[in-house]
Amino acid sequence: MDYYYDDYYDEYYEHPDQMAARLMQREFSFEETISNCVHPSIRFAAQYMTNFVAINLLFSILVVCIRKLFPIAHRSLHLLSCIFGATLLYRVIDHRFYHFLQLATSLYVVQWTLHRWLSGSGRYIKTPFIVIAYGIGNLLLSELLEPSPETWNRIRGTQMILLMKALSLAFDTEENQNLRSQLNVLSYTGYILCPANVVLGPWISFNDYLNIWKPSFGTETKHNRSFGRRLLIHVFRILVSALMAVGFLLTSNCMIDYLLSPIASWKWVRSYGRALSFRTSHYFIAYLSQCSMIAAAVDWNRAEDERSIMLPVTSLYRVSSPMAVEFPRSLVQVVTAWNIPMHLWLKRYIFRTTKRPFGTAAAIALTYIISSLLHGLHYRLWLTLLTIGSWTFVEHEIRKKLATIYSACVLVGKCPSACPVHQHRSKSVFCVVINALFFALNMFNLIYLGCIFETTEGPPEEADHDKTMFGRWTELNYASHWLLVFAYLFYFVI
Repeated sequence: MDYYYDDYYDEYYEHPDQMAARLMQREFSFEETISNCVHPSIRFAAQYMTNFVAINLLFSILVVCIRKLFPIAHRSLHLLSCIFGATLLYRVIDHRFYHFLQLATSLYVVQWTLHRWLSGSGRYIKTPFIVIAYGIGNLLLSELLEPSPETWNRIRGTQMILLMKALSLAFDTEENQNLRSQLNVLSYTGYILCPANVVLGPWISFNDYLNIWKPSFGTETKHNRSFGRRLLIHVFRILVSALMAVGFLLTSNCMIDYLLSPIASWKWVRSYGRALSFRTSHYFIAYLSQCSMIAAAVDWNRAEDERSIMLPVTSLYRVSSPMAVEFPRSLVQVVTAWNIPMHLWLKRYIFRTTKRPFGTAAAIALTYIISSLLHGLHYRLWLTLLTIGSWTFVEHEIRKKLATIYSACVLVGKCPSACPVHQHRSKSVFCVVINALFFALNMFNLIYLGCIFETTEGPPEEADHDKTMFGRWTELNYASHWLLVFAYLFYFVI
Protein backbone atom coordinates (compact mmCIF):
# COMPACT_ATOMS: atom_id res chain seq x y z
CA MET A 1 0.00 0.00 0.00
CA ASP A 2 1.25 3.47 -0.77
CA TYR A 3 1.70 6.40 1.55
CA TYR A 4 3.13 9.80 0.83
CA TYR A 5 5.70 12.13 2.28
CA ASP A 6 4.90 15.52 3.69
CA ASP A 7 7.52 18.22 4.23
CA TYR A 8 5.85 18.96 7.55
CA TYR A 9 7.59 15.98 9.11
CA ASP A 10 11.02 17.11 7.98
CA GLU A 11 10.57 20.19 10.14
CA TYR A 12 10.08 17.99 13.19
CA TYR A 13 13.66 16.78 13.09
CA GLU A 14 15.01 20.29 12.56
CA HIS A 15 13.05 21.65 15.54
CA PRO A 16 12.14 18.74 17.83
CA ASP A 17 11.60 20.88 20.92
CA GLN A 18 9.15 23.16 19.13
CA MET A 19 7.29 20.18 17.76
CA ALA A 20 7.06 18.47 21.14
CA ALA A 21 5.80 21.66 22.76
CA ARG A 22 3.16 22.10 20.06
CA LEU A 23 1.94 18.53 20.59
CA MET A 24 1.25 19.09 24.30
CA GLN A 25 -1.93 21.00 23.53
CA ARG A 26 -4.80 20.35 21.19
CA GLU A 27 -4.96 22.58 18.16
CA PHE A 28 -8.72 22.09 17.80
CA SER A 29 -11.65 21.52 20.11
CA PHE A 30 -13.96 18.57 19.56
CA GLU A 31 -16.36 20.67 17.48
CA GLU A 32 -13.47 22.06 15.40
CA THR A 33 -12.10 18.55 14.90
CA ILE A 34 -15.48 17.47 13.57
CA SER A 35 -15.78 20.39 11.16
CA ASN A 36 -12.11 20.67 10.12
CA CYS A 37 -11.14 17.00 9.97
CA VAL A 38 -14.05 14.56 10.20
CA HIS A 39 -16.28 16.23 7.60
CA PRO A 40 -13.50 16.68 4.98
CA SER A 41 -12.33 13.10 5.56
CA ILE A 42 -15.85 11.73 5.04
CA ARG A 43 -16.25 13.78 1.85
CA PHE A 44 -12.92 12.49 0.56
CA ALA A 45 -13.82 8.89 1.44
CA ALA A 46 -17.23 9.17 -0.23
CA GLN A 47 -15.76 10.56 -3.46
CA TYR A 48 -12.86 8.13 -3.54
CA MET A 49 -14.84 5.02 -2.64
CA THR A 50 -17.68 5.79 -5.06
CA ASN A 51 -15.38 5.10 -8.01
CA PHE A 52 -14.48 1.64 -6.73
CA VAL A 53 -17.95 0.54 -5.60
CA ALA A 54 -19.95 1.92 -8.53
CA ILE A 55 -17.63 0.66 -11.28
CA ASN A 56 -17.27 -2.80 -9.73
CA LEU A 57 -21.00 -3.19 -9.10
CA LEU A 58 -21.76 -2.31 -12.70
CA PHE A 59 -19.03 -4.70 -13.86
CA SER A 60 -20.48 -7.50 -11.74
CA ILE A 61 -24.06 -6.96 -12.93
CA LEU A 62 -23.00 -6.99 -16.57
CA VAL A 63 -20.94 -10.15 -16.04
CA VAL A 64 -23.97 -11.93 -14.55
CA CYS A 65 -26.26 -10.78 -17.38
CA ILE A 66 -23.88 -11.57 -20.24
CA ARG A 67 -22.92 -14.92 -18.71
CA LYS A 68 -26.57 -15.99 -18.85
CA LEU A 69 -26.82 -14.96 -22.50
CA PHE A 70 -23.43 -16.32 -23.61
CA PRO A 71 -22.38 -18.95 -21.03
CA ILE A 72 -19.26 -20.08 -22.89
CA ALA A 73 -18.07 -16.73 -24.24
CA HIS A 74 -15.05 -16.10 -22.03
CA ARG A 75 -14.00 -13.26 -24.30
CA SER A 76 -16.92 -11.24 -22.97
CA LEU A 77 -15.50 -11.49 -19.45
CA HIS A 78 -12.07 -10.35 -20.58
CA LEU A 79 -13.45 -7.45 -22.62
CA LEU A 80 -15.62 -6.24 -19.73
CA SER A 81 -12.70 -6.55 -17.36
CA CYS A 82 -10.47 -4.53 -19.70
CA ILE A 83 -13.04 -1.78 -20.17
CA PHE A 84 -14.01 -1.34 -16.52
CA GLY A 85 -10.48 -1.82 -15.23
CA ALA A 86 -9.09 0.80 -17.61
CA THR A 87 -11.91 3.18 -16.63
CA LEU A 88 -11.20 2.78 -12.91
CA LEU A 89 -7.45 3.08 -13.48
CA TYR A 90 -7.91 6.32 -15.42
CA ARG A 91 -10.30 7.84 -12.87
CA VAL A 92 -8.01 7.07 -9.92
CA ILE A 93 -4.48 7.62 -11.26
CA ASP A 94 -5.42 9.81 -14.23
CA HIS A 95 -2.58 10.38 -16.74
CA ARG A 96 -0.01 8.35 -14.83
CA PHE A 97 -1.05 5.08 -16.44
CA TYR A 98 1.93 4.99 -18.83
CA HIS A 99 4.08 3.29 -16.16
CA PHE A 100 1.39 0.65 -15.74
CA LEU A 101 1.11 0.13 -19.51
CA GLN A 102 4.88 -0.19 -19.96
CA LEU A 103 5.32 -2.73 -17.15
CA ALA A 104 2.27 -4.82 -18.11
CA THR A 105 3.25 -4.97 -21.79
CA SER A 106 6.91 -5.77 -21.22
CA LEU A 107 6.12 -8.48 -18.66
CA TYR A 108 3.82 -10.21 -21.14
CA VAL A 109 6.42 -9.99 -23.92
CA VAL A 110 9.13 -11.41 -21.66
CA GLN A 111 6.90 -14.24 -20.44
CA TRP A 112 5.67 -15.09 -23.96
CA THR A 113 9.23 -15.12 -25.26
CA LEU A 114 10.42 -17.45 -22.50
CA HIS A 115 7.50 -19.83 -23.01
CA ARG A 116 7.90 -19.73 -26.77
CA TRP A 117 11.64 -20.23 -27.11
CA LEU A 118 13.00 -21.54 -23.81
CA SER A 119 10.23 -23.74 -22.41
CA GLY A 120 11.34 -27.29 -21.67
CA SER A 121 14.98 -26.65 -22.52
CA GLY A 122 16.20 -28.10 -19.23
CA ARG A 123 17.77 -24.82 -18.18
CA TYR A 124 18.92 -24.40 -14.59
CA ILE A 125 17.09 -21.11 -14.02
CA LYS A 126 13.37 -21.51 -14.60
CA THR A 127 11.08 -19.03 -16.34
CA PRO A 128 9.42 -17.56 -13.19
CA PHE A 129 12.77 -16.55 -11.68
CA ILE A 130 13.78 -14.79 -14.91
CA VAL A 131 10.43 -12.97 -14.87
CA ILE A 132 10.97 -12.01 -11.21
CA ALA A 133 14.42 -10.59 -11.96
CA TYR A 134 13.14 -8.64 -14.96
CA GLY A 135 9.99 -7.39 -13.23
CA ILE A 136 11.74 -6.12 -10.11
CA GLY A 137 14.53 -4.58 -12.18
CA ASN A 138 11.99 -2.81 -14.37
CA LEU A 139 10.11 -1.58 -11.29
CA LEU A 140 13.20 -0.15 -9.61
CA LEU A 141 14.52 1.43 -12.80
CA SER A 142 11.16 3.06 -13.55
CA GLU A 143 11.12 4.58 -10.07
CA LEU A 144 14.65 5.92 -10.49
CA LEU A 145 13.80 7.46 -13.87
CA GLU A 146 10.49 8.97 -12.81
CA PRO A 147 11.17 12.72 -12.29
CA SER A 148 8.21 13.26 -9.96
CA PRO A 149 8.26 11.36 -6.64
CA GLU A 150 4.63 12.34 -6.04
CA THR A 151 3.61 10.66 -9.30
CA TRP A 152 5.38 7.43 -8.39
CA ASN A 153 3.97 7.39 -4.87
CA ARG A 154 0.46 7.47 -6.29
CA ILE A 155 1.04 4.39 -8.45
CA ARG A 156 3.39 2.42 -6.19
CA GLY A 157 0.69 0.06 -4.92
CA THR A 158 -0.82 -0.39 -8.38
CA GLN A 159 2.55 -1.32 -9.85
CA MET A 160 3.17 -3.80 -7.04
CA ILE A 161 -0.18 -5.55 -7.59
CA LEU A 162 0.50 -5.70 -11.34
CA LEU A 163 3.91 -7.28 -10.75
CA MET A 164 2.49 -9.82 -8.28
CA LYS A 165 -0.16 -10.87 -10.81
CA ALA A 166 2.36 -11.27 -13.62
CA LEU A 167 4.79 -13.22 -11.43
CA SER A 168 2.10 -15.57 -10.13
CA LEU A 169 1.04 -16.13 -13.72
CA ALA A 170 4.62 -17.10 -14.62
CA PHE A 171 4.68 -19.70 -11.83
CA ASP A 172 1.17 -21.07 -12.52
CA THR A 173 1.71 -21.48 -16.26
CA GLU A 174 5.21 -22.97 -15.95
CA GLU A 175 3.93 -26.51 -15.36
CA ASN A 176 0.19 -26.20 -15.99
CA GLN A 177 -0.28 -26.58 -19.74
CA ASN A 178 -4.06 -26.35 -19.46
CA LEU A 179 -3.82 -22.97 -17.77
CA ARG A 180 -1.20 -21.81 -20.27
CA SER A 181 -3.55 -22.69 -23.13
CA GLN A 182 -6.08 -20.21 -21.70
CA LEU A 183 -3.50 -17.43 -21.60
CA ASN A 184 -3.49 -15.00 -24.51
CA VAL A 185 -3.27 -11.24 -24.94
CA LEU A 186 -6.97 -10.71 -24.16
CA SER A 187 -7.13 -12.97 -21.09
CA TYR A 188 -3.85 -11.56 -19.78
CA THR A 189 -5.11 -7.99 -20.19
CA GLY A 190 -8.42 -8.85 -18.55
CA TYR A 191 -6.64 -10.42 -15.58
CA ILE A 192 -4.23 -7.50 -15.18
CA LEU A 193 -6.99 -4.89 -15.51
CA CYS A 194 -9.65 -6.70 -13.45
CA PRO A 195 -11.44 -3.75 -11.77
CA ALA A 196 -11.87 -5.68 -8.52
CA ASN A 197 -8.20 -5.24 -7.67
CA VAL A 198 -6.39 -3.29 -10.39
CA VAL A 199 -5.67 -0.24 -8.20
CA LEU A 200 -5.52 -1.30 -4.54
CA GLY A 201 -5.38 -5.06 -4.79
CA PRO A 202 -5.66 -7.56 -3.27
CA TRP A 203 -3.83 -10.10 -5.37
CA ILE A 204 -5.84 -13.02 -6.74
CA SER A 205 -4.60 -15.84 -8.94
CA PHE A 206 -5.41 -16.24 -12.63
CA ASN A 207 -7.62 -19.23 -11.75
CA ASP A 208 -9.60 -17.12 -9.27
CA TYR A 209 -10.07 -14.50 -11.96
CA LEU A 210 -11.37 -17.09 -14.45
CA ASN A 211 -13.84 -18.32 -11.84
CA ILE A 212 -15.78 -15.07 -12.25
CA TRP A 213 -17.30 -16.77 -15.28
CA LYS A 214 -17.91 -20.04 -13.43
CA PRO A 215 -20.01 -19.48 -10.27
CA SER A 216 -19.73 -22.28 -7.75
CA PHE A 217 -23.44 -22.38 -6.93
CA GLY A 218 -25.72 -24.94 -8.51
CA THR A 219 -29.38 -25.55 -7.89
CA GLU A 220 -28.55 -28.79 -6.14
CA THR A 221 -25.91 -27.32 -3.85
CA LYS A 222 -26.48 -28.14 -0.22
CA HIS A 223 -25.76 -24.61 0.98
CA ASN A 224 -27.54 -22.85 -1.85
CA ARG A 225 -29.57 -19.83 -0.87
CA SER A 226 -32.19 -17.92 -2.79
CA PHE A 227 -30.76 -15.21 -5.01
CA GLY A 228 -32.53 -12.53 -2.97
CA ARG A 229 -31.00 -13.68 0.29
CA ARG A 230 -27.53 -13.94 -1.21
CA LEU A 231 -27.91 -10.48 -2.70
CA LEU A 232 -28.86 -9.03 0.71
CA ILE A 233 -25.86 -10.71 2.32
CA HIS A 234 -23.68 -9.33 -0.44
CA VAL A 235 -24.93 -5.75 -0.03
CA PHE A 236 -24.56 -6.02 3.74
CA ARG A 237 -20.91 -7.05 3.37
CA ILE A 238 -20.22 -4.17 1.00
CA LEU A 239 -21.71 -1.71 3.50
CA VAL A 240 -19.80 -3.21 6.44
CA SER A 241 -16.50 -3.07 4.54
CA ALA A 242 -17.16 0.53 3.46
CA LEU A 243 -18.07 1.62 7.00
CA MET A 244 -15.00 -0.09 8.43
CA ALA A 245 -12.83 1.70 5.86
CA VAL A 246 -14.32 5.09 6.74
CA GLY A 247 -13.97 4.37 10.45
CA PHE A 248 -10.28 3.57 10.14
CA LEU A 249 -9.73 6.65 7.95
CA LEU A 250 -11.31 8.90 10.58
CA THR A 251 -9.29 7.21 13.31
CA SER A 252 -6.06 7.75 11.39
CA ASN A 253 -6.74 11.33 10.31
CA CYS A 254 -8.60 12.78 13.27
CA MET A 255 -9.24 10.75 16.40
CA ILE A 256 -5.70 9.64 17.28
CA ASP A 257 -4.32 13.18 17.26
CA TYR A 258 -7.32 14.50 19.17
CA LEU A 259 -7.16 11.84 21.91
CA LEU A 260 -3.38 11.73 22.36
CA SER A 261 -2.49 15.42 22.02
CA PRO A 262 -2.83 16.27 25.75
CA ILE A 263 -0.28 13.59 26.72
CA ALA A 264 1.92 13.72 23.63
CA SER A 265 4.85 15.33 25.47
CA TRP A 266 6.15 11.81 26.20
CA LYS A 267 8.10 10.46 23.25
CA TRP A 268 6.63 6.97 23.54
CA VAL A 269 3.09 8.36 23.34
CA ARG A 270 4.03 10.29 20.20
CA SER A 271 5.57 7.13 18.75
CA TYR A 272 2.47 5.13 19.63
CA GLY A 273 0.29 7.72 17.92
CA ARG A 274 2.38 7.68 14.74
CA ALA A 275 2.48 3.88 14.61
CA LEU A 276 -1.26 3.53 15.25
CA SER A 277 -2.04 6.19 12.65
CA PHE A 278 0.06 4.30 10.11
CA ARG A 279 -1.63 0.99 10.89
CA THR A 280 -5.17 2.41 10.76
CA SER A 281 -4.44 4.08 7.41
CA HIS A 282 -3.38 0.65 6.16
CA TYR A 283 -6.65 -0.82 7.44
CA PHE A 284 -8.52 1.87 5.50
CA ILE A 285 -6.86 0.74 2.27
CA ALA A 286 -7.36 -2.93 3.19
CA TYR A 287 -11.10 -2.57 3.82
CA LEU A 288 -11.55 -0.40 0.74
CA SER A 289 -9.89 -3.06 -1.43
CA GLN A 290 -12.03 -5.69 0.31
CA CYS A 291 -15.12 -3.61 -0.44
CA SER A 292 -14.04 -3.33 -4.08
CA MET A 293 -13.55 -7.09 -4.35
CA ILE A 294 -16.96 -7.88 -2.87
CA ALA A 295 -18.69 -5.29 -5.09
CA ALA A 296 -17.23 -6.99 -8.16
CA ALA A 297 -18.50 -10.42 -7.08
CA VAL A 298 -22.30 -10.46 -6.85
CA ASP A 299 -22.36 -14.05 -8.11
CA TRP A 300 -18.71 -14.95 -7.65
CA ASN A 301 -18.67 -16.69 -4.28
CA ARG A 302 -17.50 -19.97 -2.87
CA ALA A 303 -20.11 -22.03 -1.02
CA GLU A 304 -18.48 -21.51 2.38
CA ASP A 305 -18.73 -17.72 1.93
CA GLU A 306 -22.53 -17.87 2.15
CA ARG A 307 -22.88 -19.82 5.39
CA SER A 308 -23.06 -16.69 7.52
CA ILE A 309 -23.92 -13.04 7.03
CA MET A 310 -20.41 -11.92 8.00
CA LEU A 311 -17.41 -12.51 5.76
CA PRO A 312 -15.67 -15.79 6.74
CA VAL A 313 -12.08 -15.71 7.92
CA THR A 314 -11.05 -17.94 5.02
CA SER A 315 -12.82 -15.85 2.38
CA LEU A 316 -11.00 -14.97 -0.82
CA TYR A 317 -11.93 -11.32 -0.24
CA ARG A 318 -10.45 -10.85 3.24
CA VAL A 319 -7.41 -8.57 3.06
CA SER A 320 -6.36 -7.86 6.63
CA SER A 321 -7.21 -8.80 10.20
CA PRO A 322 -6.81 -5.72 12.46
CA MET A 323 -7.56 -7.62 15.67
CA ALA A 324 -4.79 -10.13 14.98
CA VAL A 325 -2.35 -7.29 14.29
CA GLU A 326 -3.31 -5.09 17.25
CA PHE A 327 -3.33 -7.95 19.77
CA PRO A 328 -0.58 -10.26 18.51
CA ARG A 329 0.47 -13.51 20.10
CA SER A 330 3.64 -13.27 17.99
CA LEU A 331 5.19 -11.17 15.23
CA VAL A 332 4.55 -14.08 12.88
CA GLN A 333 0.85 -13.43 13.46
CA VAL A 334 1.37 -9.76 12.60
CA VAL A 335 3.17 -10.61 9.36
CA THR A 336 0.43 -13.07 8.39
CA ALA A 337 -2.54 -10.85 9.24
CA TRP A 338 -1.16 -7.53 7.95
CA ASN A 339 -1.82 -8.34 4.28
CA ILE A 340 -3.29 -11.83 3.98
CA PRO A 341 -3.25 -12.14 0.15
CA MET A 342 0.35 -10.93 -0.08
CA HIS A 343 1.38 -13.34 2.68
CA LEU A 344 -0.20 -16.20 0.72
CA TRP A 345 1.51 -15.02 -2.48
CA LEU A 346 4.95 -14.90 -0.83
CA LYS A 347 4.41 -18.26 0.87
CA ARG A 348 3.19 -20.00 -2.29
CA TYR A 349 5.53 -18.60 -4.91
CA ILE A 350 8.67 -17.53 -3.05
CA PHE A 351 9.06 -19.44 0.21
CA ARG A 352 7.88 -22.87 -0.95
CA THR A 353 9.69 -22.56 -4.27
CA THR A 354 13.05 -21.70 -2.70
CA LYS A 355 12.83 -23.84 0.45
CA ARG A 356 13.67 -27.14 -1.22
CA PRO A 357 16.80 -26.07 -3.16
CA PHE A 358 18.18 -23.52 -0.66
CA GLY A 359 16.89 -24.52 2.78
CA THR A 360 14.52 -22.86 5.24
CA ALA A 361 16.80 -20.02 6.41
CA ALA A 362 17.67 -18.94 2.86
CA ALA A 363 14.00 -19.23 1.82
CA ILE A 364 12.95 -16.92 4.67
CA ALA A 365 15.66 -14.41 3.75
CA LEU A 366 14.70 -14.48 0.06
CA THR A 367 11.03 -14.05 0.97
CA TYR A 368 11.75 -10.88 2.94
CA ILE A 369 14.07 -9.58 0.20
CA ILE A 370 11.48 -10.10 -2.54
CA SER A 371 8.79 -8.57 -0.33
CA SER A 372 10.97 -5.48 0.19
CA LEU A 373 11.85 -5.09 -3.49
CA LEU A 374 8.22 -5.38 -4.57
CA HIS A 375 7.59 -2.11 -2.72
CA GLY A 376 10.28 -0.36 -4.76
CA LEU A 377 12.95 1.96 -3.36
CA HIS A 378 11.28 2.21 0.02
CA TYR A 379 14.27 2.22 2.36
CA ARG A 380 12.32 2.57 5.58
CA LEU A 381 10.26 -0.42 4.66
CA TRP A 382 13.39 -2.39 3.80
CA LEU A 383 14.85 -1.69 7.25
CA THR A 384 11.55 -2.45 8.94
CA LEU A 385 11.15 -5.79 7.15
CA LEU A 386 14.74 -6.71 7.95
CA THR A 387 14.08 -6.00 11.63
CA ILE A 388 10.79 -7.91 11.57
CA GLY A 389 12.48 -10.87 9.89
CA SER A 390 15.18 -10.94 12.55
CA TRP A 391 12.64 -10.64 15.37
CA THR A 392 10.35 -13.38 14.00
CA PHE A 393 13.30 -15.78 13.74
CA VAL A 394 14.60 -15.03 17.24
CA GLU A 395 11.13 -15.13 18.81
CA HIS A 396 10.33 -18.42 17.09
CA GLU A 397 13.57 -20.04 18.26
CA ILE A 398 13.34 -18.77 21.86
CA ARG A 399 9.75 -19.90 22.26
CA LYS A 400 10.57 -23.24 20.69
CA LYS A 401 13.41 -23.75 23.18
CA LEU A 402 11.26 -22.70 26.14
CA ALA A 403 8.47 -25.03 25.01
CA THR A 404 10.93 -27.93 24.78
CA ILE A 405 12.76 -27.25 28.05
CA TYR A 406 9.67 -26.66 30.20
CA SER A 407 7.16 -28.72 28.16
CA ALA A 408 4.91 -25.67 27.96
CA CYS A 409 2.42 -24.26 25.46
CA VAL A 410 4.44 -21.15 24.65
CA LEU A 411 5.12 -21.72 20.95
CA VAL A 412 4.58 -19.03 18.32
CA GLY A 413 1.41 -20.82 17.25
CA LYS A 414 -1.34 -21.44 19.77
CA CYS A 415 -1.60 -25.01 21.05
CA PRO A 416 -5.00 -26.75 21.23
CA SER A 417 -6.78 -26.51 24.59
CA ALA A 418 -6.12 -30.19 25.27
CA CYS A 419 -2.53 -30.21 24.05
CA PRO A 420 -1.21 -33.79 23.94
CA VAL A 421 2.45 -32.71 23.67
CA HIS A 422 3.12 -30.29 26.53
CA GLN A 423 2.76 -30.83 30.26
CA HIS A 424 2.03 -27.18 31.05
CA ARG A 425 -1.12 -26.19 29.18
CA SER A 426 -1.85 -22.68 27.90
CA LYS A 427 -3.90 -21.73 30.99
CA SER A 428 -1.18 -22.64 33.50
CA VAL A 429 0.46 -19.77 35.37
CA PHE A 430 3.83 -20.34 33.72
CA CYS A 431 2.38 -20.26 30.19
CA VAL A 432 0.20 -17.24 30.91
CA VAL A 433 3.21 -15.29 32.21
CA ILE A 434 5.51 -16.24 29.29
CA ASN A 435 2.85 -15.57 26.66
CA ALA A 436 1.97 -12.25 28.32
CA LEU A 437 5.64 -11.19 28.24
CA PHE A 438 5.87 -11.97 24.53
CA PHE A 439 2.59 -10.14 23.94
CA ALA A 440 4.03 -7.06 25.66
CA LEU A 441 7.22 -7.41 23.61
CA ASN A 442 5.24 -7.55 20.38
CA MET A 443 3.15 -4.52 21.35
CA PHE A 444 6.40 -2.66 22.02
CA ASN A 445 7.72 -3.68 18.60
CA LEU A 446 4.51 -2.52 16.91
CA ILE A 447 5.13 0.95 18.35
CA TYR A 448 8.83 1.00 17.55
CA LEU A 449 8.62 -0.41 14.02
CA GLY A 450 5.59 1.62 12.99
CA CYS A 451 6.64 5.02 14.30
CA ILE A 452 9.02 5.74 11.40
CA PHE A 453 6.14 5.67 8.94
CA GLU A 454 3.53 8.32 8.34
CA THR A 455 0.10 8.13 6.74
CA THR A 456 1.51 10.47 4.08
CA GLU A 457 4.49 8.20 3.54
CA GLY A 458 6.58 7.69 0.44
CA PRO A 459 10.31 7.60 -0.27
CA PRO A 460 11.29 10.58 -2.45
CA GLU A 461 14.48 11.64 -0.73
CA GLU A 462 15.15 9.04 1.95
CA ALA A 463 18.62 8.18 0.63
CA ASP A 464 19.82 11.76 1.13
CA HIS A 465 18.27 12.28 4.54
CA ASP A 466 19.64 9.65 6.89
CA LYS A 467 18.74 11.80 9.85
CA THR A 468 15.13 11.89 8.75
CA MET A 469 15.03 8.16 8.02
CA PHE A 470 16.47 7.12 11.39
CA GLY A 471 15.36 10.14 13.41
CA ARG A 472 12.49 8.51 15.26
CA TRP A 473 14.43 5.38 16.07
CA THR A 474 17.25 7.63 17.32
CA GLU A 475 14.73 9.40 19.53
CA LEU A 476 13.84 6.01 21.02
CA ASN A 477 17.54 5.10 21.38
CA TYR A 478 17.20 2.13 19.00
CA ALA A 479 15.53 0.29 21.87
CA SER A 480 14.09 -2.57 19.81
CA HIS A 481 17.38 -3.25 18.05
CA TRP A 482 19.29 -3.39 21.33
CA LEU A 483 16.59 -5.67 22.72
CA LEU A 484 16.95 -7.85 19.62
CA VAL A 485 20.66 -8.28 20.32
CA PHE A 486 19.90 -9.18 23.94
CA ALA A 487 17.20 -11.67 22.85
CA TYR A 488 19.62 -13.31 20.42
CA LEU A 489 22.21 -13.72 23.18
CA PHE A 490 19.52 -15.04 25.53
CA TYR A 491 18.64 -17.66 22.90
CA PHE A 492 22.22 -19.01 23.01
CA VAL A 493 22.37 -18.94 26.81
CA ILE A 494 19.24 -20.92 27.60
